[in-house]
This record gives sequence, structure tokens and C-alpha cells, in this order.
Amino acid sequence: MRGVAIKLHRQLAVFLLPAPPETDGVDVNFRHPIGSKFQRALTPIERRFLRRARRLQETESWLASQMEWDRPALKQVSLDDNAEDVAAEWRSRMGVTIKAQKSWKTPSVAFETWRAALEGAGVTVVQFSMGADACRGFSIWDERSPLVAVNTAWQDEARIFTLFHEVGHLLTRTDSACATGPIAPQAGDPTERWCEGFAAAVLIPSAGLSDVTKVDSLSVLSREARRMKVSLRAMALRLISLGKASWSLYQSIPPAADAKRRGGAGGTGRNRAEIRADEFGRRTTTLFVEAVQRDVITRSQALDYLDIPSGAFDRLVTAAPVG
Repeated sequence: MRGVAIKLHRQLAVFLLPAPPETDGVDVNFRHPIGSKFQRALTPIERRFLRRARRLQETESWLASQMEWDRPALKQVSLDDNAEDVAAEWRSRMGVTIKAQKSWKTPSVAFETWRAALEGAGVTVVQFSMGADACRGFSIWDERSPLVAVNTAWQDEARIFTLFHEVGHLLTRTDSACATGPIAPQAGDPTERWCEGFAAAVLIPSAGLSDVTKVDSLSVLSREARRMKVSLRAMALRLISLGKASWSLYQSIPPAADAKRRGGAGGTGRNRAEIRADEFGRRTTTLFVEAVQRDVITRSQALDYLDIPSGAFDRLVTAAPVG
């Protein structure tokens, strides 16, 4: 029985219950790339991570309610709203200037800075290792704990674009799991097209490309993407929307452009607390630390929810101090 529990990623106690536990499941739309001819259902791995995210979200929502945290101000928008205008509002709200964005040393710094800005706005941002065959990310709406998940199978620049694409789904209240793959011009799901446009406009304001006229080569596209710490696909989409590039340039981007870079110097590895803090993000860890310190939940409950050993909680307290 223990082997079955491990295989199905369930607690052993579940199999000792007199009846199967009730569950509402996670109701998300599985969205395919715009114009894609390849359709499929959610995989067992994707469903598992969706359930995991939903359990975390439900706990966070309850904790935020008990501690009277403010509800995140994520006003619902319509697909009829101009994605460019909504993006400009969010760009201003996060307070990230074009100068600061261009000064970031690495795409990793860029991802963490954007993540922190969204967490500051009340969005829970989690990173899951779902594998390259899984969706790039998903979103689940909740008025106290809106959540986006990003698949770590891709390089930082691609994760950044996925991050804001999923924020677009939160704003339009269209809970979604979004697949990988190229998009095609003038085709496909209007919700996906809106979220793509929103994400590209947030990350690349038109003023950031004021010195760019026409881009028709991958070398120039790569240069502009590096300047803004974004993916080739994000930059191409933005240039197309501004009339500074064509769809042929987008379609010339190599399929492996978003793949993780290989190699590295290695290191001593991360401890369990660091892994969980990176996976769940600062908002989640701060929420659980504060909940324990205010006696809303016990320390042992927090350890169980976060799946960390006892000694790791003190390191989380240091990494996510309250107050």
C-alpha cells in the first residue's frame, strides 16, 4: 500500500479512510498555442501539480482571511479592454522603469525582480519542475490568493513571459493551463491572444523600443531581447504589434530558443528550505511564518504544508522575516 501511495503522490492515511475523500478538483481550461493543430488533454503530471497548487492556494486564502491581510487589488478586465492600456497600468503599478530593467545583470535577476513586484501586488508566484513536456504555466483565481505557476523546464526569459501571460489570465478571470509551442498570425483563441499581447506590452513598453526602426534578422532580435532581458518570442511579438517586425521573423525563431542553457560550474547544492523558498516564493513563506508567529497555525502544521524538516523553518524565518 505504501508503494501505491508513493506512486500516486498521496498520503498513506488516505487509503485507510472509510470512503474516498471529496474533492472539487481544479477547474482550468487547457489552452493550446494560437493556431496550433496539436490538441491534447492535461497530463497526470499537470493534474498533480494543479492539485498541489490548489491545496496551497486554499490554505493561503484561509490564512490571509484569518490574519486579515488585504485582498489583492486585481481588478477584473475584459477581452474588449485594450491590452496595451492594461499593461501600462500594471507597469506603472509595479514601479519598474525601463532604465532599471536594462540595468539588470542577468535574466535570473530579471525574473526574481518581476516575481517580487507581483508578490508585492498580492499574487502568489510558484515555480514547479513539471518537465519540458508539460504546460509552461497555469493560473488559478482566488480573491485572497490569486496564483500563477511557472514551469522551471525553460530558461528565465521564457519564464518571465509565461509569468505575465498567466497574470493576464488572472485579470480576465480565465483560469488556464497554457501549452508550449509556436503561435500563428491571425488565428486561435482570443483569450490567448489577449494574454500574449498583455505580457509583451508589460515587459516591453513602446518607449523601450523608441530607437528601433525595423527588425528583420535574428541577430538584431537577439540584441534587443538581451537589452530588455526577455525571450526572443516576447520581443518578436512586441515588435510585430508595433509594426517594427513581421510574422516571418517570429516564425524563424528556432524551436529550442526557450530551452534551458546547459552547463555551469556546479556547487554545493541547496538545502531543503532554500528549495522550498524558491519554489513557493516570498509571499507564501512570509504568510506561513507570520501565521505561526501569530498562533494561527502550529509550527508542525506549517512544516507539513511546506514539506520541510523542522530545522528548515528557522531558515525560512531568517529568509522571510515578518514586520
